[in-house]
Amino acid sequence: MTKRFRIGLLLVAAAGLALTAAGCGGGSKKSSNGGGGGNGVTALPASSCSPVQYNGSGKADHLIASDLPLIGGSRQQTTQMNKAIAYVLDQQGWKAGKYKIAFQACNDASAQLAKWDPTKCSANAHAYAGDSSLLGVIGTFNSGCAAIEIPVTNKAPGGGLQMISPANTYGCLTEPCAGNEPEKYYPSGTRTYARVAPSDPNQGAVQAKFMQQQGVKSLYILNDKEAYGLGVAKNTEGAAKALGIKVLGFSAFDPKSTNFQALFTKIKNTNPDAIFIGGLVDENSGQLINDKVSVLGPNTAKPASAGGGVMLFLPDGYTTPAIFLRSQGGTPNANGAYFSVAGVGLDKYKGAALTFIDGFKKTLNGAALNPYAILAAQAAQVMLSAISKSDGTRGSVISEVYKTKVTNGLIGSFSLNANGDLSGASGASVLYTIYVGKGNNLVTFVNGVGPVASLTQAARKEAAG
Repeated sequence: MTKRFRIGLLLVAAAGLALTAAGCGGGSKKSSNGGGGGNGVTALPASSCSPVQYNGSGKADHLIASDLPLIGGSRQQTTQMNKAIAYVLDQQGWKAGKYKIAFQACNDASAQLAKWDPTKCSANAHAYAGDSSLLGVIGTFNSGCAAIEIPVTNKAPGGGLQMISPANTYGCLTEPCAGNEPEKYYPSGTRTYARVAPSDPNQGAVQAKFMQQQGVKSLYILNDKEAYGLGVAKNTEGAAKALGIKVLGFSAFDPKSTNFQALFTKIKNTNPDAIFIGGLVDENSGQLINDKVSVLGPNTAKPASAGGGVMLFLPDGYTTPAIFLRSQGGTPNANGAYFSVAGVGLDKYKGAALTFIDGFKKTLNGAALNPYAILAAQAAQVMLSAISKSDGTRGSVISEVYKTKVTNGLIGSFSLNANGDLSGASGASVLYTIYVGKGNNLVTFVNGVGPVASLTQAARKEAAG
């Protein structure tokens, strides 16, 4: 592939939206809907979770689950992430060492909100905690949902229940922040949450450095008031200030607003070179982006102070082809905007990752591969490795997760530190890609840029207050 490949060609086609939550596995698996012990394990509630999937001989010894939003703008990624988890299980014969493993794909989104739903997240977490056959959860996708689920699973019988996220980036889930974060997420005093995605202080550092390289001298920052959106906004603010970019304002928007023209008119009076928005594609992004363009003009390649216009920078909560789908505010005019996301383009992967990519693509019936599937597969491998080394109890799995050390894995080499964050990482696990909106697609602009350590620290310090 060329450097300017279209991410739209890498992600699930629109037809993939027809997949149902129960059909998120890869390959052909025996399954059971039984609420009392399908395949030797106790099934999680069918109201949120797919039938138990198991393709081994005899009965499964233990269960793992995924917790992802299977409704809304993230569905393109999450349906394929579940396929990737099932593919990893297929490759390992549905076993983790001597243990036979079954899998359920659970949904944390609702049709009412068309994104992750706090009520669903809470109900799911309590169901996970109460199912003694469940040894671990791969999720969540959204940091706000993780903030609800972690404290519940942290107190689960058996010493807690391990969660491993392939996508959460909110730094305060694991790192010291203002107030009582992250302590409030771990009431037992023991860490039971880890992630294979880098945290947002890194993304804020990458965003701010990229802004500076594009000539941005002044910036206005918006956020959605939720954990992820507010967190990445603060991180970007800290890194921008460290680079000498003047932050003209930092304010919140209400995703439920019918329009945002008054908000952008207020921002216009500050004469910014650029705007950064911390939020999600599901949050009325069509109206938000179109009102930005209506009031402040088209998204441009250079800032107003250099003869251009008001640039638009968006984090990974918006980095999906769904950003160009028609929504409440019409088809978003995101062309010219810059987007960041952890990882590198598929043409940059090699070794074990390339082997996974080549094999997994054969199961997709021609659909394009979603890069988030790689992160889900990596999370699954970490979970299964920990189970294989454990004595089959929840507490033992938790202990083994924090001993994780991966060499040349799907996202490179890394270990997990005591906080549950990537440590000593190299390869794709520490790199980001910057995309630009072009022709209603996301097109690679910079492939594989790493954060500057001093800026990551400045981003982290801003969140810590």
